[in-house]
Amino acid sequence: MSGALGVVKVNFVREIESGKRTLLAVVKVLPASEDLEQEVADAMAAQQRGYYLPDEDERLREVFASYLDIRSALRELLAEMEPLVDEGRGLDVDERLRVFIVGYCAACLLVRSGSYIIRIADGKNVVAEKLDEAEPRYGIPRKSFTEIYRLQSSVQRMWKFYSAWCFYDEYRARIRAMADDEQVGELVAILKREEPFMEKRRREFVGQRFRYRLHSFLRRNKSGYENTMFHLLAIGGRTVSELRDPTKGLVRSPKRVPGKPLQAIREFLKPGDILVTRHRDALTNVFLPGYWPHAALYVGEREGGNVVEAKKDGVLLRELAETLSVDEFVVMRAEVGEDVLETVVSRALSHVGKLFDFSFDFRQAARMACTAVIYRSWHGQGGIEFSLTETSGKLCLPAEKLIDQALGSGLFKVVGFFGEGCGEVSLGEEAARKFKR
Repeated sequence: MSGALGVVKVNFVREIESGKRTLLAVVKVLPASEDLEQEVADAMAAQQRGYYLPDEDERLREVFASYLDIRSALRELLAEMEPLVDEGRGLDVDERLRVFIVGYCAACLLVRSGSYIIRIADGKNVVAEKLDEAEPRYGIPRKSFTEIYRLQSSVQRMWKFYSAWCFYDEYRARIRAMADDEQVGELVAILKREEPFMEKRRREFVGQRFRYRLHSFLRRNKSGYENTMFHLLAIGGRTVSELRDPTKGLVRSPKRVPGKPLQAIREFLKPGDILVTRHRDALTNVFLPGYWPHAALYVGEREGGNVVEAKKDGVLLRELAETLSVDEFVVMRAEVGEDVLETVVSRALSHVGKLFDFSFDFRQAARMACTAVIYRSWHGQGGIEFSLTETSGKLCLPAEKLIDQALGSGLFKVVGFFGEGCGEVSLGEEAARKFKR
């Protein structure tokens, strides 16, 4: 095996494992049709009445906000699979099928989750208008539902999904034979459960007025893995540019703190330091409150990494360079004893391996969002007390509130900062001044 191919194989394994963990977390919170009976009943009542009651409104917002979180994660996952299509040309069929399984599973969940939202609003203008309202408490922009409905009912996207379904059908026996595969076996089980729904969608696609155009499209795009993967990625928004915040109008640039600042902060960090980060133009910024949306905990040099961080693929020990693949960051440090820091780090490491919490329910600890790692590692240690706040209808601790409460306690200080236009990391008092400014 050539060195280049070996690197590709390692990258495949890492990306497929990351994708699998994301999908397993999504499946745990994705509602089934019967789980939305109350919201459907609310919608019928609101349509008949002509408006939503406050409690009905709250239930609808919670479902819609949760769907938007899941949708963003699935679209990001599809975009992350994009480079693997080109990289995988030297690999065998099963290795390439693993990429397809991850991508197709994400596309299935994306289509199914969207269909549930549309079902609630189908034929009900009162519901559609309510979902199109901006709701700052839940981080929902205006006209969100209209855009989702447009994409979900797009004939072109139906063609692409149908093409992927045909590819799955052709390789169904081989995919099912991978049920015990260490990398994707759990996803094969999910796809098997999804088959009835996807078969129903396939029949709906074929039965529509564009039957001949669909047949013509498939004849022109017949073949295989590359085209099929292209279609899958296009379902969720194929290019990374579609995942960027359209309100920012920024040019593309690598999301990585340059080498010199990265090395400077690596030498400065201490176990227990809190890293709060920001991608200036990430799509998820639209749905998260405040300027700073993400946090992680530095735990010192260890085998496998030095930062405990929860992202959509779960709570993992990651390399600092991965955590700081961002545009801006701030470092907060508490002046406490070594025994406290050891406990904080031990607590953080105890959560490694958990899936991501797309429901953002900080009252449970089986799954965790990014700031939940900080909350459960630091709360009650060295006099630190964090309070959960109701945000977007959830009891949680957004990164902005985390910063406010940490600095407000008088026990944490800003000791590092890297922001827009900075050529190097600011440390100590200079960092605190720049952060305030």
